[in-house]
Amino acid sequence: MKANHLTATLVTVALLGLPAGVQANPFELYGASARSGGLGQAVTAGVRDWSSLWYNPGGLTQSAPHIDMGTLMSFDDVRVRLKERPAGYNVPDLGSASPAIPSNYRLQARKGSDDVSNLYDFVMGATGSFGFENLRIGVAVALPMTRLGQQVSHYADEREQYASNQLNFELYGDRSQHQVILVGAGYQVLSWLSLGAAISVMPEGTAHSTVYLEDAARQQDVRISVQNQQIGRAAPIIGAIATPIEHLRFGLSWRSANYFALTLKNAIQIRGFQGDAQSFPVQQNVVLRLNSSPDQLAAGVAGELGAWALSADAVLSRWSQYVDTQNQLAGFRDTVSLRLGAELQAARERQLRLGVQWEPSPVPAQTGRTSYVDNDRIVATVGMAHALELFKKQVTLSWYLGLHHLLARDTNKTALAHYPVCAPGVTSLCDEVPDTATDPATGQPAPAAVGLQTGSPGFPGWTSSGNLLALGMNLQWGF
Repeated sequence: MKANHLTATLVTVALLGLPAGVQANPFELYGASARSGGLGQAVTAGVRDWSSLWYNPGGLTQSAPHIDMGTLMSFDDVRVRLKERPAGYNVPDLGSASPAIPSNYRLQARKGSDDVSNLYDFVMGATGSFGFENLRIGVAVALPMTRLGQQVSHYADEREQYASNQLNFELYGDRSQHQVILVGAGYQVLSWLSLGAAISVMPEGTAHSTVYLEDAARQQDVRISVQNQQIGRAAPIIGAIATPIEHLRFGLSWRSANYFALTLKNAIQIRGFQGDAQSFPVQQNVVLRLNSSPDQLAAGVAGELGAWALSADAVLSRWSQYVDTQNQLAGFRDTVSLRLGAELQAARERQLRLGVQWEPSPVPAQTGRTSYVDNDRIVATVGMAHALELFKKQVTLSWYLGLHHLLARDTNKTALAHYPVCAPGVTSLCDEVPDTATDPATGQPAPAAVGLQTGSPGFPGWTSSGNLLALGMNLQWGF
């Protein structure tokens, strides 16, 4: 029934605004501590501060006890430019019996994007030994300074025309707007081997709503009762560092997938339908998975050469398991990222850090029904550490800048001799109005239904490019 679906939509949209916390980790995009960020995140074998919790918990044993406070910020200059739609592809108006709402009834105009959400985080981390020489315990938190959290769901195909009618970058922006909580420990089991484990603590949300509609014709008069529950969810991170010879280290770590899951359960009661067992109440279950991050396996090597410390990482990301916001497998491909870092002891009080990363996009060519937007990235980073005295205590001020350059990408939808009707399982560009649709006034075939009609905001294509700038700064006290 139309009333049921409209009410459920209202409930779903309302519940999406409930406070919640975790999407993809901002450290994944921009780096954790200023040192790791300055080295281009090539720290799987060479990490030696609280950011070991994220990159390789085995590295905690390389860290002297300390507490660290700072900020992590990002700024954007990115864009998605939609290509002009040719005439003749809009969804036609066939009256109340139209298979789809005509294009001139869209709530939002078709548009691209000129930005992603900037990031402003307060970051704090600490490690301690608690009197055990071979043991290190670590904790870290990152808290957004502008909001508690942000979750945005969307469709990757023609259904988005009924929502934002917009294309956005799939893997940037909203996915980093959340809290981070990390807890872990590392232990030096042998003189040359350290092992560690950590967890990333995340909430999950479940919302139950009961809805009563007195009059199906008056959607604005609705009574809603909501019960919202958030529980903790822990994603493990494990790692090891081996030092077979002096000044040479090898690291291996695995970080499990994480995501914020929102489950909505609606029970809708409409007066007048109480005698229909199939319509009273209408039970609707919706599961949203907001901005998943993949399993990652990282291997790295680090060593010293005179005044230089050099490091290299390879990171396998299992994007083939990526599930989009509508809890649908996106069809992405696994990627291997390459990272290089160099640290120069420029003086007793200063260190210079340089890094470079190659981050290939997991998103294949979007020539069919879906319109995921993503680009290959080249990342260059620079940072420094300065030894200072503050309140008669020795502290270290570290900072870094990272420039993420999104290589320009041009996307065009594939033209077909015949377009299948949009239905579950269809992956090619699809026809929203079947060629067999009839004119409701005459009952005769409708000429306007022949050929392709689509309101997909990604049709006929788009271009995407731009830059992201990351800035990190930390002040570290040893104890």
